[in-house]
Amino acid sequence: MATHSFARSLTLAILTIAQLFSGSVIHADQGGLDVFVGQWKLRVTTLQPEKSEITYTEVYEWVLDGKFIRGETGRKPDGTKDVIYGTYDSLAKGYPFWIFSSSGSYVYLAPAIWNAHKRTMEWKNPAGWDISYQGRCTFPDENTRHCTMIQKDWKGKVLLEQKWSAIRRNN
Repeated sequence: MATHSFARSLTLAILTIAQLFSGSVIHADQGGLDVFVGQWKLRVTTLQPEKSEITYTEVYEWVLDGKFIRGETGRKPDGTKDVIYGTYDSLAKGYPFWIFSSSGSYVYLAPAIWNAHKRTMEWKNPAGWDISYQGRCTFPDENTRHCTMIQKDWKGKVLLEQKWSAIRRNN
């Protein structure tokens, strides 16, 4: 239990320091984040490099005085869990996300763009990165989320391609 508390404190400290060094001012824009809040059941299909399908749960909640959302997955079939943080960066005018895995890996997603009219959030890496990614989530209604993601190396070779659907659980 103490290890979990320490890991959570360390993660929050890292996020705070990252925001301080980035010079960004955090003001939560609930429109693009509130759509994630709640309990979800996900079905994730990996298309490349090898086709597979898994299911697991996610729970998102507002934390840190409503300036971040924090998500946590249930245990996945490979035994790992993820913790996700998202916020609104007013200088970048977008929604950065950080995903930390119990495997020891982590991913930073540069600020996404939220289109309230279309109910879509889209991520694209900044220019100059060795690995490119594009992701998109659509929210056709308040209880459904459909997402796609593709990562490529600097030569354009697909490293990972996934799609997933999430259905809100009303527990």
